Amino acid sequence: MNDKPTVPSYYDFCILGECPKASTCLRHTALPMTEELKVRIFNPHMLNKTGKCPHYVKAEKVFHAKGLKGMMEKLPYGIHKRAVSALMSHFSERTYYRVRKGERLLSPDEQKAVRRIITRLGYTDPWEFDAYVEDYLWEQSI
Repeated sequence: MNDKPTVPSYYDFCILGECPKASTCLRHTALPMTEELKVRIFNPHMLNKTGKCPHYVKAEKVFHAKGLKGMMEKLPYGIHKRAVSALMSHFSERTYYRVRKGERLLSPDEQKAVRRIITRLGYTDPWEFDAYVEDYLWEQSI
């Protein structure tokens, strides 16, 4: 597990402390977690202070999957070949290889998509991703 959150360098933050949802908003709570000297913030004068902000992101951790090598090695040849093709179509060729090696993490929704693709190809044996990393769901708020 990853104890220290990895705040993306491109993340947009909020400094509006008087917002009623500030304590549960990832855009507000993540600012002290970043190690960037310069950050992007929303203009506090343009934000809604009622808690009905369109930029609100709930600050909760999820498990991201890391790596597909183990699973791909288990697949029979015929399914493996079709799985590679289907996953490349879903992600792109470059992203597929990054996902396979664990360089790019998979969100819970992406994990479901991978499982759905593999199952549709006829592989029904139980399997897991190579590893899991607990972190915030940063990409939901880009």
